[in-house]
Amino acid sequence: VDKSDIKTTEFKISGMTCTGCEEHVNHEVNKLNGIVNSKTSYEKGNAIIEFDKTKTNEMEIEKAINSTGYKVTDKEEN
Repeated sequence: VDKSDIKTTEFKISGMTCTGCEEHVNHEVNKLNGIVNSKTSYEKGNAIIEFDKTKTNEMEIEKAINSTGYKVTDKEEN
């Protein structure tokens, strides 16, 4: 993996209430190709996802998060 292809984005997520919610989000996100790292926090209401932008993108990650029943409310590049 070329380091210049690695991108980190923070997704703000509403609806998570426990560590089980975090696991659910991480599980769905990690099904995607190109995910390097995902850190989800229900306390902060976010997920910080590191990914290879040649293999996936924010739209796909947002779809994966939304498929869990939680809602992405905002996202910003780090």
